[in-house]
Amino acid sequence: MVNFSSIKLPGLSRRPARTLLFITEAKTFRVDVDKAGVQLGSAEMIAVTCPSTAKLAECVSTIAADSRPLGRKVWLLYTNLPIALLSIPSMQVEGVDEATLMQALQFELEGLTGQSSQDMQLAYQLLSNKDEMSSYWVSQINQLHFEDVQKAVKKVGSTLAGLLHPAALPFSLENPERQDWLRLECWPGQMAALRSHPEQGFTIRLFSFDSRHLKAELERWLTEQGEVPHTETLFNKTIELLPETAFYLHLNDVDPIAGWMQMWAGLLVKKDLPAVPVLRYQSKLNKDLLLMASGGSVALLICAGHLSWHLYQANHFTIEFEALQKVETSMTSLRKTITDAQAKREKLKTKIDKLKVDSETLPKLIKGIQHRPAQLLEALARGRPENLLVESIAVDKDEVKISGISLDAISANELSTYLEKQLSTLGWSVIAPTKKNLELFNGGGPWDFEIKLLDLGADGFNKKSQDEH
Repeated sequence: MVNFSSIKLPGLSRRPARTLLFITEAKTFRVDVDKAGVQLGSAEMIAVTCPSTAKLAECVSTIAADSRPLGRKVWLLYTNLPIALLSIPSMQVEGVDEATLMQALQFELEGLTGQSSQDMQLAYQLLSNKDEMSSYWVSQINQLHFEDVQKAVKKVGSTLAGLLHPAALPFSLENPERQDWLRLECWPGQMAALRSHPEQGFTIRLFSFDSRHLKAELERWLTEQGEVPHTETLFNKTIELLPETAFYLHLNDVDPIAGWMQMWAGLLVKKDLPAVPVLRYQSKLNKDLLLMASGGSVALLICAGHLSWHLYQANHFTIEFEALQKVETSMTSLRKTITDAQAKREKLKTKIDKLKVDSETLPKLIKGIQHRPAQLLEALARGRPENLLVESIAVDKDEVKISGISLDAISANELSTYLEKQLSTLGWSVIAPTKKNLELFNGGGPWDFEIKLLDLGADGFNKKSQDEH
């Protein structure tokens, strides 16, 4: 599998170009390679464990302190990095920018895992577009944990090239030249089933070892693949009751792990990264602003236009106000005229004060509109009752329609009441849900429902500002 005759011995005083760390719950393995991906020296097993992403930075620091210098760039392959497969209707993500796609993937991931993705950093890889559905492979880590890992690597003079789950090396372990093969990979808590076909491409399926239907689901998937010329199994730890395959690789010793890691290194040193989700450093952009730019740019332009007009009017009335002051000085003998001028001046001053207040309010209004989509998704994620499923969120002119299905007659009302409390300050009016009893169960139910959010426009935000004052 690996040509060990090509292994080079590193110079004692030189830092290697790349270091790969394969980190598991029980131990860590290290391989150094040059820029071309050729292994330098021998692979090393390190007695450092990492039970969760919260300990990943500490793990890296310990490895760096107790071994030779890490490479200029460091790749981390971590077995406990959360990964998942998501499917989204292609029409919903076609042509959208990256910020909007990230928001959609995070929303789907929250629905799948039941955990909030608000403070998570996510990486994704598009796997396929079939039957009007887009399939994505995603990995995620707590943002603070990832920043700690970056700092730990930087502190020892290296750069974090990427963090990824070691599943799904995209070619055969027995012969990388094979194009038609199938592989089962056993990882902590789940199994990755891979299929490579010369015409249909590369696909992946994840199975949970906690599922009671694992055996039936796996057998059904294997049946769907039909006859495969080559099969193989990758074990990270011993798993029983798996179908027999033609080739096996156990990641339980330095030698097989070194060869497997060098195969990963050969991919990771290339200019184009392999088709796997890789967590890398990203500049801190205002994601809500990017989302607003894609979904609400028209509202932003309208508000900016109103702001410009109000500033012009404020300047215009200020000039008139100064002119009236001069008239008042030169016409001291005309009491009635002075009285009229003073009245007019007070009216103008009132208008100017109002325009100044509006000029301060409009930037807040723009910022509020920018954050509305993200706050709506957060409110849905937090306030959705257990017996209720949100199937779609659609925008129709000045209305947002939230529709789905509920197992009981009251969950839709509970969600509506929650949204009314959470969104009352965002210029939305929540309309009571409409429901339809599908009468599929004894005693009634389930119920189709639709909740409408009516956009109150600038007046809704002005009402918020008045309530605050």
